Amino acid sequence: MKLLTLLLLLGVTSLTESEVVQSFKSKCRQFFFLGHLPSAKRVATPTVFRGQNYKQICQRWKNQYRFATLYDTKSRIPVYSAYTFISSNPFKRVDDWKVEPQLDLPLKPENSNMASESEMNDGLTSTFKHQALVKDYSGKFTRGHLFPKSYAADQDDGDATFTLTNIAPQTQECNSQWAEQVEEPMLKYIKANCTQRESFPAYIVTGVVPGKTWLEIKRGNRAIKQGVNIPSHYWTAFTCANNTGKVSHAYIAKQSHCKHKRETKFTEKKKISVAELEEKLTALYNQPFSVFRNTKI
Repeated sequence: MKLLTLLLLLGVTSLTESEVVQSFKSKCRQFFFLGHLPSAKRVATPTVFRGQNYKQICQRWKNQYRFATLYDTKSRIPVYSAYTFISSNPFKRVDDWKVEPQLDLPLKPENSNMASESEMNDGLTSTFKHQALVKDYSGKFTRGHLFPKSYAADQDDGDATFTLTNIAPQTQECNSQWAEQVEEPMLKYIKANCTQRESFPAYIVTGVVPGKTWLEIKRGNRAIKQGVNIPSHYWTAFTCANNTGKVSHAYIAKQSHCKHKRETKFTEKKKISVAELEEKLTALYNQPFSVFRNTKI
């Protein structure tokens, strides 16, 4: 008998427990700006799109919440993941990819455990219509992290990032260039300029903008042409405290601008203000969008 069957029957909590919630603020507010303050009346969650296809997930691993994700079950990619940074330590990469049963099974306590896809019953995963699976990623597209493992505090945090609800299609060139030109310099800046204390960590939100092309997928014998959406843009923003107050920066990159390593760096990957990012995202999403809502950054 496959492991998932046992998990559903016994409610074992040794795997990732990710909860689909009505509001981020109810279970995992600590990953959003001001959320670390119990007395804060306003927690600055990014815009949460309306619609049955948008699911708020509090990502939990080993009985501890690790980050939060707004997931689009229609596009089968996240809108964004929100997380914090205080410090990081070296750890081993473990490519144990996980899925979220609550997106396709009844919202019951026994289905609250996110499970390793490799240990799930193939017949069951073939019914999963609202999320991507490992096999859906093929060809030139890699599984691009929104919450990158390099920002994880330790092994458990790092393992938690390997959930397909934290992943979107990214070409190998874009994956490498995003890491080299955005993730690495931004982390270096945060380490050098932010206070990095538990009372006020660096708050980070990383997201994608849906594109016009898709990866075709299969569920059972049925082919789905609009399977996993290929994002047109990746974006990220952070805010933190320093000795003079608060500091924040943002980045946005268009996938089609990725170049071969021997060519010049692709454009739009310059550091910009959060206000500039929000203006760009409002136009790209075709509706008002705020990253650190209800605050002046």
